[in-house]
Amino acid sequence: MENYTVQKLKITCDEIEWLYAPDEEYVNYEGCKRYLQMIFPYRRTWEKNEKFPLVLFIPGSAWHKQEMYNNIPQYTHIAERGIFFAAMQYRESDIAVFPAQIYDVHNAMNYLIENAEKLHIDTERIFFAGNSSGGHIALLASFAMAHGLYSNQCIFPYTIKGVIAESAPADLMLCQSESLPPWMKTRPTADLLGVGSVKDNKALAVKASCEMYITKEVNLPPVLLLHGDQDSIVSVDQSRRLYKILKDNHKTVTYYELEGVNHGGAAFWTDDLIDYIEKFIQNP
Repeated sequence: MENYTVQKLKITCDEIEWLYAPDEEYVNYEGCKRYLQMIFPYRRTWEKNEKFPLVLFIPGSAWHKQEMYNNIPQYTHIAERGIFFAAMQYRESDIAVFPAQIYDVHNAMNYLIENAEKLHIDTERIFFAGNSSGGHIALLASFAMAHGLYSNQCIFPYTIKGVIAESAPADLMLCQSESLPPWMKTRPTADLLGVGSVKDNKALAVKASCEMYITKEVNLPPVLLLHGDQDSIVSVDQSRRLYKILKDNHKTVTYYELEGVNHGGAAFWTDDLIDYIEKFIQNP
């Protein structure tokens, strides 16, 4: 019988794993169910009081129906940095207009906080994040909450530690003045507001924009803004303007402009950029 040498490898690693839980229902509006895509930590044996910061991520979709599964592989890159990542589905403007999307954010948080202990979520480190229209909702929900607005559905009180907004249309009136991409026939901002014309409903558009909630007197969570300088869908002027207003009102804000980058895409999921996001979450 031949002799065989068994090769042994000595592996040293943290035994934590990251699991994907698809379609966790967080609310049911009379048959209109909304879901979370969760990427969360798992250990066979947990260390005492081990908890992880939470990122509630709001996908962009021009406020219409979201594609909830497209970016699951990219989401894992953030989760693996030691972050509980939950991407939320919100009611699209076709079935519910502003401010329904903000109420959805709070109902998602109701579910996550209620289950925080078994999910090992650190409720003292809650971050909102989103790209494009999702970035708008993340900013708006956190800024309005600082004023005590739209938060009557919050079953559990919580504080937002920071907001990460990628390519966000923060000013709906500025959106109105921008040219549409060739493939976009109507303005999604009008759909969000449930009106025929944004120009004819300026007060409502301002109410659904971030700027009106930025004052020197009201504290806002720290903000991380990311935007491609070649964005052909949401003008980079959106983030430039928001950054200036936040700075002028003495708010904590960091802004990175991505050179040669268009709207969304792989550039926002590179290791280098996730390094900046992780740094913000660990030290907002």
